[in-house]
Amino acid sequence: MIIQSKNVYYDEKLQPLELEIAGSKISKIMPYGTVRPDHDYGENWIIPGLIDIHNHGYNGCDANHATCEFIREWMKYLPSEGVTSTLPTTSSAPRETMLKGMEAIAQVIEEGHEGTNILGIHSEGPFISEDFRGAQDVANLVVPTPEEIDVYQKACHGHLKLVMLAPEMLKGDMTVIKYCVENGIKVTCGHTGATFADITEARAAGAISFTHTYNGMRGLHHREPGVVGAAMYYDDMYAELIGDGVHVSFPSANILAKTKGPHKLISVTDSVYFKGFPVGEYEVEGQKRYVCEDGVGRLANGTICGSANRLNVILGREITKANIPYQTAINSCTCNPANMLGFGNVKGYIKENYDADIVVLDENFNPIQTYVMGKEML
Repeated sequence: MIIQSKNVYYDEKLQPLELEIAGSKISKIMPYGTVRPDHDYGENWIIPGLIDIHNHGYNGCDANHATCEFIREWMKYLPSEGVTSTLPTTSSAPRETMLKGMEAIAQVIEEGHEGTNILGIHSEGPFISEDFRGAQDVANLVVPTPEEIDVYQKACHGHLKLVMLAPEMLKGDMTVIKYCVENGIKVTCGHTGATFADITEARAAGAISFTHTYNGMRGLHHREPGVVGAAMYYDDMYAELIGDGVHVSFPSANILAKTKGPHKLISVTDSVYFKGFPVGEYEVEGQKRYVCEDGVGRLANGTICGSANRLNVILGREITKANIPYQTAINSCTCNPANMLGFGNVKGYIKENYDADIVVLDENFNPIQTYVMGKEML
């Protein structure tokens, strides 16, 4: 199959090119108009498929309560927002609930499925600070240990790829971070009241990223840079951003993008079970939650408890509202998450011999077509 556009994102520039897709791979990149294409997308953007590494659920279910049927349905849905790879993400919940959900995700990974690639499993909790837990129940919080990581990894059948923790819980003993790194698990700092010194220790032990930067963490103070200050200071660490203009204001999103540059920012949705729900009040496990008109979920006291974001919409807002350079914004949804997770040699770029994970976006950043491993999804 041959596709072409006058705006193909290649070598960090939008330029006229033609792509040949053979099977699941991009087999050749040619000058625009070299041969007659099967699909000419005109001025629409052809970019690498979007990668959402922090994605809890949609349509009434989430990774904590996942069944195999739900995971398969979810992965069929995600190409509609241009997402070609994801990490289903659990959050703090009763232990057996989390483990059962992890096992269902792992089963689907091993059996195969249609739609978006599952690159692994992401655990956002229960290793979090009580003071910065957000909407997560304090009763489910756990101090991380290598033994606890093993319990989760067993449930994940070895597919646990990303673990979030609050470094201050470790009280200076970074053994669990080193253990994760030694076992191929990436560590991100989040839902944390850590000091700058705590983050410095975690970084030295191998922590590589920050979870939804600004949200659920100690902010920047001129005498104590805190977690936000560390996210901006350490050039070799990645930083997630929910760039919807609600979780983080557009000026603040722009500031983070400037400090991280084009290669260390990672855009995420943090979407939860109510993605796709109408605006209104809902009760979940005895707790009232509200889906608001701005696309954000809140508790009764106004605390944000997740989002209904689509990654293509976030990409568009970052470029048009937050004035983030398009290279930084596109990279934050494509090659940066791929590189952070260790998949940058096969995914995240439009390059020859890379997986044909591609999305075509119109002028409003809506997907016209999404290709997952060379297959048309829309």
